Amino acid sequence: MSHTESKIYVEDLKIGMYVSRLDRPWVETRFLFQGFRISTQEDIDELRDFCEYVYIDHEQRDIAPPTADVMAGARARTKPTVSVIVHTGKADKLGEIFRAPPQREVYPVTTSLDKEMAPARASRDATIGLVSDLITDLKAGRNIALPAVRNGVGEMIDSIIRNPAAFMWLTRLKNKDSYAYTHSVDACGLAVAFGRHLGMAKKELENLALGTLLFDIGKLQLPDSLLTKPGRLTEKEYKLILRHVEFGVEIAGETEGINEDVISVIAHHHERHDGSGYPRGLPGHQIPVNGRIAALVDCYDAITSDRPYSQALSTYDAIQSLYEWRDKDFQAAMVEQFIQCIGLYPTGTLVELTTGEVGVVLAQNRVRRLRPQVLVLLDENKYAYDTQPVIDLIEEPEDGNGNLIEILRPLPAGAYGINVGDYYL
Repeated sequence: MSHTESKIYVEDLKIGMYVSRLDRPWVETRFLFQGFRISTQEDIDELRDFCEYVYIDHEQRDIAPPTADVMAGARARTKPTVSVIVHTGKADKLGEIFRAPPQREVYPVTTSLDKEMAPARASRDATIGLVSDLITDLKAGRNIALPAVRNGVGEMIDSIIRNPAAFMWLTRLKNKDSYAYTHSVDACGLAVAFGRHLGMAKKELENLALGTLLFDIGKLQLPDSLLTKPGRLTEKEYKLILRHVEFGVEIAGETEGINEDVISVIAHHHERHDGSGYPRGLPGHQIPVNGRIAALVDCYDAITSDRPYSQALSTYDAIQSLYEWRDKDFQAAMVEQFIQCIGLYPTGTLVELTTGEVGVVLAQNRVRRLRPQVLVLLDENKYAYDTQPVIDLIEEPEDGNGNLIEILRPLPAGAYGINVGDYYL
């Protein structure tokens, strides 16, 4: 939480306060844009429909500072902020996720990141092209070209099974102008990488991937102006947005060859653990596992992407947010396993090391997630290296004084003018 922010319960909000964060993803509310000033009592009433508490930013101009009684009430109800700590056993967490998990698959990494980068990029680019064609076909009233989609998804699955680090790197190549095409592809890749981590069989991964790739096809039935509206949605507009799940299930159900497992992903990817989701308000284990996975990766990719109405969170901040939303929007065991899968410092995260050097997380270490591989870009004086060395923190390297080199802190995207997409491609 920023030093300028305070956690305030909705009942204590006042007109003039600037709401910088919610207690849940912005994408699940009518407040699609991130951050707004409370100007009327109606704003507070609408927030009450979605949230228990929010965060206000005191540095925004013309903000009415919270009164002493408001701050006292907030302090009394606010738990101390804690960092994400995930140390629970994987076997136990799989039991919580799957209830009675069968024998799970184990997928060793069989190629290096260097070798996998080219096929990963080719499969991602091809799948983005397929999504573009799919959108064109559906808008023209044509059917989904399912065999082509299956083949494209199959190549992506094979790449992620061999080495998920390559595809995870590529998901950081974000462009808000192409979000409509890349979101479902990157969410699909994240879902496969997570399913791989959970030990799902390849057939399960195929159904999960296809369902995640298609989970937003129902939005093609909605006006483009509604999907890109920069301001707050009206209640009527919000209810129409919710119907994209219904529309997507209808389209998938009319497509020959799409099975019930795939349709289930589309039907459940907006359900939430506490029953606050839609369209059915299912809680907990009443939501199928694939639906829970799709919901989590959908949210993670959305909040780490620049969109027409909101700026991306850093991958580190996104992980912190998911952890805060555990057992509310998402099952706690699933959030913890997702963090185990992508790391506390996910691939593509800019970090500063204890040496003062700056680098980008290149790949995760499965055993110790706090000690990933880092591509070092800047020296301790923040000058660019001519050639970028790779430090594998799991090897416990030391600096010139014999001190262990560790990650000192994550950095915001774009820090020191660095575009991670310029490296290692």
